[in-house]
Amino acid sequence: MKRNMRILDIDMDYFLKEIPIMISGNSTVRIADDDYLVWSKDEVIDFFENRLGLSKEIKIKEKIVTHHNEALYHWRKLVQEYRLSVPFEVVHIDSHADLGLGYPSWVFILDSLLSVPVEERIKIENYGDIFEKYYEPSIGDYLLFALAFRWISKLVYVCNPTDMGNDYVWMILKDGIESNDKIQLAYNKEMKAVEIASNTEKYYATAYREPEVNFEIVRRVEDVSYNGDFDYIIFYVSPNYTLAAADFIIDIMREYIMEE
Repeated sequence: MKRNMRILDIDMDYFLKEIPIMISGNSTVRIADDDYLVWSKDEVIDFFENRLGLSKEIKIKEKIVTHHNEALYHWRKLVQEYRLSVPFEVVHIDSHADLGLGYPSWVFILDSLLSVPVEERIKIENYGDIFEKYYEPSIGDYLLFALAFRWISKLVYVCNPTDMGNDYVWMILKDGIESNDKIQLAYNKEMKAVEIASNTEKYYATAYREPEVNFEIVRRVEDVSYNGDFDYIIFYVSPNYTLAAADFIIDIMREYIMEE
């Protein structure tokens, strides 16, 4: 059986030895070089080649962007041009899950976005005409939108090795059960998403359920094991979450890719 297409979704802040937190998504200031340590060049190359299986001889199509939410527009373009088949797998290598924790958009997605046909959900530019109140994808919730678009069949979250990787909204898990290996968004026209915490079983018992998505968290570098079988790579600089001293990683990345 032919596997689904697979995207390597990698944020430069993964290669910091401490996780930047409490930083505004609107900030345009790089974090201070003195505040964080970056992996060495040799460590980054070892990860690319021996953990991800990337090769300088067999380059993969790739796009380097500034912020996470740019991915949605790029993926949509690839889908519309029949270069990316949905649903696809995402290997998300990042210091943050980007699944909506700390963002109000998860409520908008469960209460409103899931109520419209899938073909309308992807028309981000039309949200103002469809919904009275809405949120557009941002750097901390873009993967949650991709799930609502039904683009993702499997999500592997390779979290920063200094973290537990539990920075996501548990309401997106199947039946609202924490420590679940399935994501399943659910829409209940009779109840609001904010009621899930107090009426969990009732909410999911009467909700319309989206397709299940396999969900895996990889916490140790030693457990990252791929043979380079990615169809696309998208690499995020995330300047407000990275320091200038890490920019050498961008140059290393370019050695393994063919930029779109």
